[in-house]
Amino acid sequence: MHPMAFPLPALVGITDTNALASRACNAARNSVAENLFTGLAVTGRSNTYISAHVPGELIRHLADVAEGHPGLDLRDAERVLWDDIMPLVPVVDLAVGDYLHPRIQAVRRADPALPVRLRGDPDDLGTAALAEFLAPAVIISADSVFTRFGLANSVADTWLPLAHQLLRAAGFEATLTEAAYALELAARLVAVSASAVVGAARRHPLAALGIGAAIALVAYQAGYLKRDRLRAAGQEIYRVAATGIEAFGNATDAYGKARQALRVIEPYGTPTVEELAARHLARVRRPLPLDDLAAALEAAGHAVSSAELRDATSRHPAFWARGDQPALIGIGRIARLRPAAIVSPGGGRCWVQPT
Repeated sequence: MHPMAFPLPALVGITDTNALASRACNAARNSVAENLFTGLAVTGRSNTYISAHVPGELIRHLADVAEGHPGLDLRDAERVLWDDIMPLVPVVDLAVGDYLHPRIQAVRRADPALPVRLRGDPDDLGTAALAEFLAPAVIISADSVFTRFGLANSVADTWLPLAHQLLRAAGFEATLTEAAYALELAARLVAVSASAVVGAARRHPLAALGIGAAIALVAYQAGYLKRDRLRAAGQEIYRVAATGIEAFGNATDAYGKARQALRVIEPYGTPTVEELAARHLARVRRPLPLDDLAAALEAAGHAVSSAELRDATSRHPAFWARGDQPALIGIGRIARLRPAAIVSPGGGRCWVQPT
């Protein structure tokens, strides 16, 4: 599937500690597969990312969230979180300048003397900065600080339904994209077959005329060319087409409502080379050769050379390079836990910072 083929820009999801921990604990307690973040990843249209501070917060706060789910074994929540969810939610490291974006400066203000509606939270600055870096993006969070400053439209009791709206929208876009490619493939196969038949008929006109006449005779004798059979076939084709058009219309209406329900952080100002590269790579979610990345950006209306991309991505911590013939450029890293070599004083496991 090619997620960038859909005519509307793909929305990237940016989430935080509480949302990830909550979904992991919920899935573990109910012994079911987590279906929000894994579902977004499966669609290929709305990949989800986190800021660099989130893995450390998960280590410190997962147990606190698990306490709110009576009967939940913390080890089950850890397994769902680190084995099932986090491999699908990469960490994107940001440069210092990314935290200085003008639209998120209010998030930094944490003066307790300020009214609540004007009070920010520096702990959430990384999430807001990442949303700006990868815009257009949707923040998936229960934290009201993002809503207070116009970066989201969800709070504690609405964030999950809105996140599922993003999942529905992404699923529709992915399905429509796959259908378009299937139709294109079918059209190409038909065109190739028709071209081969026409070519053979031109080379052997008498044989083609004879075969065509034989097929027509067999169809007539079998009754396929009778008026009532043709009328019935036409009615059936019309019925199937009408049903398909109605279903497509209903799905389109549902998609429009789902997308309109989301507060999208749109790109702001003239994008930097780093932002252009990051936004494309975050959506295709695979490393690309520099020349391919430059070609994709040019097709989107941004003239950036491979040399400019090499220079920009080599200086920014969000990117990594692999190989040299040609070099592949990717974005993000997977946060993983690994047991430490020492045992904690209580005899339990001791975890180290994800890498």
